[in-house]
Amino acid sequence: MSATKDHATGAASEDSEPLEIPNRGPWGHVWTHLRQDRVAFLSGCVFAAIVFLCFLGAPLLAWLLGHGPNDPFPYAVNDELRPIGPLSSVPDVNEFVDIDESTPRTFLLFGADGSLGRDLFLRVLYGGQTSLQVGLGATALAMLIGVPIGMLSGFLGGWPDRGISWVTELFMGFPLLLFLVAIGYTVAPRFNDVTLGGAFQPGVLVLVFLIGIFSWFYPARIIRAQVLALRETEFLEAARMIGASDWRILRTHVLPHVLAPVIVWSTLITAGFIVFESAISILNVGLELPTASWGSLLAANWGTLLVFDPLATDQQAGFYVDESNWVLFFPSAALFLTIVSLALFGEGLRRAVDPKGIE
Repeated sequence: MSATKDHATGAASEDSEPLEIPNRGPWGHVWTHLRQDRVAFLSGCVFAAIVFLCFLGAPLLAWLLGHGPNDPFPYAVNDELRPIGPLSSVPDVNEFVDIDESTPRTFLLFGADGSLGRDLFLRVLYGGQTSLQVGLGATALAMLIGVPIGMLSGFLGGWPDRGISWVTELFMGFPLLLFLVAIGYTVAPRFNDVTLGGAFQPGVLVLVFLIGIFSWFYPARIIRAQVLALRETEFLEAARMIGASDWRILRTHVLPHVLAPVIVWSTLITAGFIVFESAISILNVGLELPTASWGSLLAANWGTLLVFDPLATDQQAGFYVDESNWVLFFPSAALFLTIVSLALFGEGLRRAVDPKGIE
């Protein structure tokens, strides 16, 4: 007999099949909450688009244009050694030669990047590739070190916890910025050419190692606090009673519960590492030229936005806006968009992982 409805009560008849609700699992619910958060979802899409443009779009565009981010264009600089502006077409030659109407030309979407006349659009894309490699790589290294240490410290307790906490506090006392300045001028230049077969830009692995090795204590302390709260729960006691080893408990019971905070914290700390790379580049400690990064582009053109003219008349004396201020605008805009999208996506991911948390 087919399923019918009782018109009086509106209830399904006894022979109707029960409604099946699909079990999406915890990550399915996280995805559902994240899709409903339009700001976080859009921010994640923006960050994914930035990663796609920097890692896949940059080499494809360089191949289509026929030149790379480090190729100079002498005619992209005026007589005052100022770079030309956006939407410009210049002769596609790498030295001063006689040019005519038959000379091939190339299009510079963002204009030139400085006195060498390199393609600013390509350098912004390749610079984003470098900055993202530093941010994501340092985050991965910090998590690979900090998460196991934090899990062991919180799970074992006793003297192992005290010893790990002492080492963590010792690393927290290191002045990272001063340490990077010292290493950047002494040891780091010897390893700048280590690129793992061209997978990384020159100097990136040195920054990834230095930033990651002195940042693992942040996730370690967070994970330790999470594991301390889980250590006396009933499901861990039941696992011990059935004879599960400590390794099995950590791998199958503890790690899934701390994985969500690790992912959320990774998005937030990545944004901080990208900003940190830009800061040390302005101090001339980061990547060496001609390797482009958002920080090195800002450092190389710092001061071109406002120029002081001491020879001007009294009515005109002071700072004025330089005509080449776009050289700072484009890497600054890319850096701002990346940081904001990561921060908003990380906050939305936190709400999706813990929807009952404090807003």
